[in-house]
Amino acid sequence: MLMRKRAWDIMRDDVTIVNEDVDFMDLIRALYRGLETDSDNHIAVVQDADGTLRGVISMWNVMRKLEECIFGDETLLELTDQDWDRAFAMACRSCAAKGIGSLVETKVPKVQPNDPLITVVADFLRHRRGWALVCDGDKVLGVIFKADIFKEVGRDVLAQGK
Repeated sequence: MLMRKRAWDIMRDDVTIVNEDVDFMDLIRALYRGLETDSDNHIAVVQDADGTLRGVISMWNVMRKLEECIFGDETLLELTDQDWDRAFAMACRSCAAKGIGSLVETKVPKVQPNDPLITVVADFLRHRRGWALVCDGDKVLGVIFKADIFKEVGRDVLAQGK
């Protein structure tokens, strides 16, 4: 099964895509919409104006940015509840103004549509990621998440154990 199935057999084509000039709040909105559609969809593909792949931003990249902007401010930890809400709102606005450029990961796992699943799994392990982009050159065709691999492998394993 890992040699018969190809990346394009299980890839998802409903990829969350944002332009590299999108602001931080629009990035969060795009990631949020992706999660509403599918709880495994935790990355946004970043492209330039011509549609060329620039990299990926994951929810964890966003959380690290929020930690840096909002929770990294020691004064926020000392505030009362009422002051906290106001300070949190100000910190969110400040964080939103910084843009997304520093969040983009450029070294991302990429596989070809015809790659066997064994190659996809090897890419997951090599990059220590639970996802890989399915690309034709710099054009993103889809994404594969670890849940997709598990469903394929698990189904075959269970079928063999009958």
